[in-house]
Amino acid sequence: MNTVMHTGPQGFEEWNHHLFTSCGTFHAEPPVEQGAVTFAGSILPSPDVNSICSGARIVSNCRHVHRQHSDIRRDDRDFYYLVMQMKGSGVMCQEDGQTVLKPNDLVLLDVNKPCDFYFTGLSDQLSLTIPRRHVESRFRHREILLNHRIGADSRLGTLIGMLAQQLFDLETADADESEAMLDALLALMRPRVSESPALTCAYQQQTQVFMLQKAKVCIETELTNNALTPSMVADRVGTSVRNLHRLFANCDTTIGRYILERRLEQCAENLKSDGAYEKVSSVAYNWGFNDVSHFSRSFKARFGVSPREFRLQSPVCP
Repeated sequence: MNTVMHTGPQGFEEWNHHLFTSCGTFHAEPPVEQGAVTFAGSILPSPDVNSICSGARIVSNCRHVHRQHSDIRRDDRDFYYLVMQMKGSGVMCQEDGQTVLKPNDLVLLDVNKPCDFYFTGLSDQLSLTIPRRHVESRFRHREILLNHRIGADSRLGTLIGMLAQQLFDLETADADESEAMLDALLALMRPRVSESPALTCAYQQQTQVFMLQKAKVCIETELTNNALTPSMVADRVGTSVRNLHRLFANCDTTIGRYILERRLEQCAENLKSDGAYEKVSSVAYNWGFNDVSHFSRSFKARFGVSPREFRLQSPVCP
């Protein structure tokens, strides 16, 4: 990319301004080490801003970039983003689903719906704006699959990526030529990002189940960590805290209750094991409890007896 790389706090502010003018209102979180912003990034707008498909090539090491309902109300934009991951990797979240993008993968997002981008390290993306009227007229009577990965490892993905880059790089193009290229791009995208309503619902359900399992695995891994929070789990899974709460609510529980239940179950197993002579307070601390009194009350509410009574009632394994 032949563009200036912005660095440091001032560079982040300049980059953030270019992001706003190119893509709309987004909020970005730059990396911070030892209290100092260690930002690096650049934005290259498409050569012809009046093209039917304008956009930007966006490079940064931001951890999280997101767009909220208040940002959508503030902007006057009516298009879709076709995002292509050029280098690095990222996790895209929109409509309670998440998609992991590797180099040359693509995804379609709606500018009028909240979205989150999560990155590790330096990421390079091409963001192409496609007018809403073009997408919806060509996908008529079909459900548009937002945030649905178009893999670079497929023939269609390769062709879509090539056309997206060609449309972005157009400096001056005949209107009929641009229209024809966009028609070809959408025709190739149609089988990958649109589906019948019934199949769309099934896909979304599968995505939610997968994300819930990832969250539970993360919780099991960090169960002994007394600093474990819903925000930490959401960050590891690559979703919003709000969606994380919704996933557990669908199972008639909360993420806080689930973490508490798993810790109490592990404490009970320890009290029954051949390490049963360990202090009750040590067992509690080992499984992430900060307050022994809170642990004892929660344990009794769960098992009907205090931790000490529970241990006395349980036979010690030989």
